[in-house]
Amino acid sequence: MKIAALAQDAHAAVFHSSLSVGGSAPSAAQHLRLTLLLVVPIIVVAVAWLVASVPRWRQISWRDQMDTPVNFLPKEARRDGVWAAAWTVMVNQREVAFPSLVLLRVRNSGLAAIDKARVRRPMTFTFPGRDVVEYAVTDLRGITREEIQLHEMANASIIGNRIMLPRFPMRRGASYKLLVVLAGNERGVHGKGRLRGGRVVHETRGHGPLVKHAAFGTALALLLGVQAGLAFGQGPAIPSSCASGQLAMQGSSAFTPVAKMLGQAYTGVCLDAKITATATSSVSGLNALAATGSQKVPSDAIQIAMSDGHAPPGYPTLLGHPIGVIIFALVVNRQAGVFSLSLGQLRDIFGGKFTNWRQVGGPDLPIHVVARVSGSGTRRTFDATIYDSKPEPSVSSFDCEHKNAIPGAAMIRCEAPDTATLLARVNAIPGAIGYAQVADAASYANIATVKIDGFDPKIGAVESGAYPYWTVEYLYTFGRPPAGSLTSTFLDYMNSATARQILATEQYTPCTGTQPSIVAHLCSSTVG
Repeated sequence: MKIAALAQDAHAAVFHSSLSVGGSAPSAAQHLRLTLLLVVPIIVVAVAWLVASVPRWRQISWRDQMDTPVNFLPKEARRDGVWAAAWTVMVNQREVAFPSLVLLRVRNSGLAAIDKARVRRPMTFTFPGRDVVEYAVTDLRGITREEIQLHEMANASIIGNRIMLPRFPMRRGASYKLLVVLAGNERGVHGKGRLRGGRVVHETRGHGPLVKHAAFGTALALLLGVQAGLAFGQGPAIPSSCASGQLAMQGSSAFTPVAKMLGQAYTGVCLDAKITATATSSVSGLNALAATGSQKVPSDAIQIAMSDGHAPPGYPTLLGHPIGVIIFALVVNRQAGVFSLSLGQLRDIFGGKFTNWRQVGGPDLPIHVVARVSGSGTRRTFDATIYDSKPEPSVSSFDCEHKNAIPGAAMIRCEAPDTATLLARVNAIPGAIGYAQVADAASYANIATVKIDGFDPKIGAVESGAYPYWTVEYLYTFGRPPAGSLTSTFLDYMNSATARQILATEQYTPCTGTQPSIVAHLCSSTVG
């Protein structure tokens, strides 16, 4: 209102000034120029305000208020080597090596409330070079314990150097603090999450002495409150039986990152176990497991094969253990401009009938098909659910950009050895199209997922039978592993709340602990 009033006063002043100078009323053209001169700046200011405010409509901000080693011994104690050596930090009857405390504040700094459905990926905090020992969620403001569902925080996962929190709503201005006890002598924290129609930002402020001391005092107060029994977030439950030894997994490149998280979660509480996961392809993993099992090679060879979908015929000695439903998506470089295709259009694109995006309603841009190699479980599922089990065309390109393998080919088609390579090429090449697991594709700025027959790659569409491109992730063993072995106890660990939370966070639907209809219908399916 003040801006408008000032504009009117200025307009009147200029108008009367023009009358006094010229002695006559201004022309219509002069009046229009004067009006534009005053109105345009107001519009520019209004647009600038909108541009600055709209991104903050839904926004979660986080700030590291403190990151300090636990070395608050008095000077006299530090001078007394005997007493100082006896000063240790113990958690769950374990001594914490190089202990440190981190205090984080998370708040809804946007202009609107954020409901649970808006949280695409919950908040995750990573502490490079350190391991998370314990944490507390406390100092709730503008949010009740029932809303944040602190009783569900047991489902939050500690995975090595990361904390993955569950989804929960936050009203405007709501906040909470996270107090973390860590082991390790590094510093620094990375936080990330994803909101529908919003963003997650890191607040940075100076850390002067006053701020540091205030934050440290707050942390001590919270720590005392935690010791009094207030809302202490427990780490993942220790498995009913921990086994020692080494366990090697090999296979699906799509599932390997998740397998590593699961392995880290297990070895974080079962300290005498070592678990590795190597990305090759589903069929390569199955072949390696079948070979090592039949030859009875040493125990450090592969014991588990990771497969997108059930094993094809020819592996009678392998036993599959369904882990979760994995949803794949067709992915395109955003410059393709087409984000919804029918099954028929997809088959024509991957078969070479359509070679330009204008043929399916997009710009005049060549189509570059980036497929996976034949041993890939992602490709096997694509061939079975999308391509009607027909043989795919030959590779015509080595670099995915030119027909330098078969110059006279009708289409540009290349193959990638793993998920990361495929996504990197689709992300970099205008007009490229490929396929990958949904969560893997989400981190690439130039990649968009494609609706199939109008349906997004969501579990609801899979359950209803509307979305076809999905399968079940299996962990295969050579027969049934001996009871009490590391392989057996690790497979049992897949039924734990921590493992289910990891799977769900990475957009897998766990085959245990979910609705019976999903377990019976999806996890027992032979799709892919």
